[in-house]
Amino acid sequence: MPVVGLQDKSISNYLKAWIQQGDMCVVGLIGPGTSRQLQANWNSPFEQSSLGSAFEKTAGLFQIVTGQTSKTTLNSTQIWEGNRPLLFNLVLMFYALSDPLQEVMLPLQELEKMASPEANKVSPINVMPGQETFGRMPAPVTLNIGRTTIITDCVIESISTPLDKERNSDGLLIRAETTLTIATKSMLNQSEIAKTWGAA
Repeated sequence: MPVVGLQDKSISNYLKAWIQQGDMCVVGLIGPGTSRQLQANWNSPFEQSSLGSAFEKTAGLFQIVTGQTSKTTLNSTQIWEGNRPLLFNLVLMFYALSDPLQEVMLPLQELEKMASPEANKVSPINVMPGQETFGRMPAPVTLNIGRTTIITDCVIESISTPLDKERNSDGLLIRAETTLTIATKSMLNQSEIAKTWGAA
């Protein structure tokens, strides 16, 4: 399998991250600010309700005059409306020891390719002979963080790469830092969390 990116063998594998799609793999150094985020969606649907909600103005006037309320603690009770997919804010650092093309430029290129579709130009159905009928959405990726956490079926939501770092005489970047947002395609169950920490 072709692997492009960080070639520095003096760096521990526990400090590297690999992103694989199909037969292509990109490896980079995990940078400062890398994090993971799990967000549960909770909502209080009864906040605006009360026993006197059918007579809202009367109930409001009653509260103003008496200082009493028909609202209860039940009004603030939250209900769970699902979890967001597990999200990784991944900072990857690339630098060239000998080959800026293989160690910096190609990894950046391949990451953007992994996040990109192959859509048809005009019609969703391509009738040209020998070509696929439909366009292709971006394929899922496998995320491997530090050789301890391997998560399959992820999607790349965004990539940001500053282009103001050092370049060699050929104009190739010799150092780059890219920020990726990678998420699982669906929320994870409680029983699946441990393996995302390499604990199962």
